[in-house]
Amino acid sequence: MPTVREIDAGLRSRNEKKRWAAAIDAGDLLYTRPRAVWKLILEHGSSRSEDRRTAVATCMLEHLLEEYFAEYFPLLEKEIRAGNRLLGDTFTRCWKFGQSKSRLNSNRWDRLKTVSKRVRGKASAHAGPRAIGSSRAA
Repeated sequence: MPTVREIDAGLRSRNEKKRWAAAIDAGDLLYTRPRAVWKLILEHGSSRSEDRRTAVATCMLEHLLEEYFAEYFPLLEKEIRAGNRLLGDTFTRCWKFGQSKSRLNSNRWDRLKTVSKRVRGKASAHAGPRAIGSSRAA
């Protein structure tokens, strides 16, 4: 299993295969190190790279929420409502699995997805590619 540092480097790679392999490795790591994976999601889920955001969404974020919804959904929601439109875009690429599918969690998910799409639309019309309210780099 690669280290968090190796996964981070892979997610930063310009090589698509390395990026996706790193995202898959992070998805495997989330069962033993969910907080480390959350930190990677915050960083790389806010990337200007659409491909990187898609890898984070489908291999990392949706599975973190599948297993640890109660712990990490409020943190995700706070970031998106604070204006991190790129992370919101990452979230819109996720599917519901596991804990995300319970009625209460599913309703919260759907409300945040609506907010994420609205923020994404406003930001793209007015603010260009950078995340609103976020100083994170790509």
